[in-house]
Amino acid sequence: MRGIAGCGWILGSRAEVSGVRRSHFLKATLALTAPAILPLRARASETLKAPRLRTGDLVGLVSPAGPMQTQAELQTGIEQIKLLGLVPVVGKHAMDKWNGHLGGTDAARAEDINTFARDPKIRGIFALRGGYGTMRILEAIDYRAFAHDPKVVFGFSDLTALLNAITSRTGLVTFHGPVAALSTYTPTVVQEIQAATMSGNPIGVLKNTSTVSIIPGRAQGKLVGGNLTLVSALTGTPFAVPSAGNILLLEDVHEEPYRIDQLLTTLLLSGDLQRAAGIAVGAVTEPDRKVGDGPTDELVETLRDRLAVAGRPAVRGMQFGHILNQWVLPLGLDAVLDATAGSLTISEAAVI
Repeated sequence: MRGIAGCGWILGSRAEVSGVRRSHFLKATLALTAPAILPLRARASETLKAPRLRTGDLVGLVSPAGPMQTQAELQTGIEQIKLLGLVPVVGKHAMDKWNGHLGGTDAARAEDINTFARDPKIRGIFALRGGYGTMRILEAIDYRAFAHDPKVVFGFSDLTALLNAITSRTGLVTFHGPVAALSTYTPTVVQEIQAATMSGNPIGVLKNTSTVSIIPGRAQGKLVGGNLTLVSALTGTPFAVPSAGNILLLEDVHEEPYRIDQLLTTLLLSGDLQRAAGIAVGAVTEPDRKVGDGPTDELVETLRDRLAVAGRPAVRGMQFGHILNQWVLPLGLDAVLDATAGSLTISEAAVI
């Protein structure tokens, strides 16, 4: 039997286990398998930054959501991490599959994340892919390990649940950006990941030609959010994305306008949109349409109508989401949204 990470002793053969008092063994086992979350009411108020990644650093590769389908996909993730000058370490369960749509059991997926979080040699954790399933393991994540040893955590889409949970409970800045295997690390992406996670410099001003102002104005606050489906799904739970006073990022993929309406209306009914300092919508793509096609009139009107009700400075069309060359955005870091000019400014470094 393999040793259990984070334990001061190693479980070996059955004979070795029998030498341990049963009560002590059961207590230790329960401590390892019980949810290791910080108190749910303990929201971090101070910003915590990970040490910057350096060439040659070890980073863990995990599948916290959907399953990897082929070894070729995994190899793509490995090679793309190498493009950053980093050394990939594949999680023990990265290629697991369970119940068709999950990358292993909940326990296995959480184990990979916690193992890397507790290992001081691992300086970052990159998701190989999104899909669905990250919210299933939020109660099993060792948030104290991330607070004790801050490290870069990177992903997007379904990883929205994990990134925001870590940031809200520890203050650690996490990174919303392309996954290692199923995104494409173009030279632009490589440069942006390195600038955000391997440099002590601020990201600066982000602006693209496709950004459209919905409600003009200026807002300042910490970046939070990510995938709209996940932000909406977490509403009303202890892991709800903390939008109040912050800049709420929203993106989604392959959703009909009525679904976007439903998801945004949920956030209006919960008050999350109204409480945000500002709202930045990235790429929102509809089924059977390419990103280059642009949104339909129905989707444009849906976004305008729902965000107008919120009454906060808001834009759509920013360069993040399920698109090529998306921006790397540090969640939990202060930023300024200029919804009149269509820009997002990050004036401090995301790592130390």
